[in-house]
Order: sequence, then structure tokens, then C-alpha cells
Amino acid sequence: MATLAARAAKRVLIVDDDAAIVRVLQDALGLFRHEHPYTVETAADGAEGLAALERGQFDLVLLDMYMPRMTGLELLTEIRRRGLQTPVLMLTGNEDNKSAATAIKSGVFAYVPKPFDLQQLEMLVSLAAASRSAGAAA
Repeated sequence: MATLAARAAKRVLIVDDDAAIVRVLQDALGLFRHEHPYTVETAADGAEGLAALERGQFDLVLLDMYMPRMTGLELLTEIRRRGLQTPVLMLTGNEDNKSAATAIKSGVFAYVPKPFDLQQLEMLVSLAAASRSAGAAA
């Protein structure tokens, strides 16, 4: 029975306005050799991401910081305002220390600068997904 639970897919929401980044993240999640597969849903901006979060629960959110309509920080604030404890990895191409500090204060699991190292990303995804499992079990 534990084997079935370990193999249950983890739901990941990727919110990024750059289609190439979304493809890289989707491909990477498919290659990671974790104890469970990942099912992925995508959103092109924060507003679409919020709509996806309203439709269902996710085990992890990979969130770009700078997007049109609703930024990653705005979406992160809304996620926490709604009481969702979903781990969030904040991805950004800008080296803005103030925004990084704001993201950390807002409860991101990790702040990941672009271009990201896929080995580092794999480790962070694994840790974040495990933290969600531990939190759900508690």
C-alpha cells in the first residue's frame, strides 16, 4: 500500500509568461527521478495561475516573479492570503534584492534565479514536494 502512495503523482502548477521556460520546466519535471511522477498544469500569468488554483489543489507552484496582468509577488500574496500552504519556488531573471526579500517574507519555499541550474532545481522540487507530503500528513 505504501508503494502506491509513494507513486501517486504530484500536481505542479507552472506560472510563467515565457513559453520556452515553461517547456524547459515541463521537460525537466518529466526527467526528474523522484519517488513519484509529476503532472503539470501551466498558466501564462498570475491571473491564469490564480484561476488554476481556484479549480484545484497543487503540491507545488513554480512561479515567475515578473509577468503581465498579475506579477508573481501579487499571486504569492494572494495564495498566502487565502491560507494556501502550497510550497512555491519563485523563479526570476532579475537580480532585485528587494523583490527577493519580499518573496522570502511572503513565504516562498525557495528563490531561484534564472538561468537556473537543473540539478539545483531538481533538488528544490524534491524538497518542496516532500515538505508538502509531510505537511499534508501532519
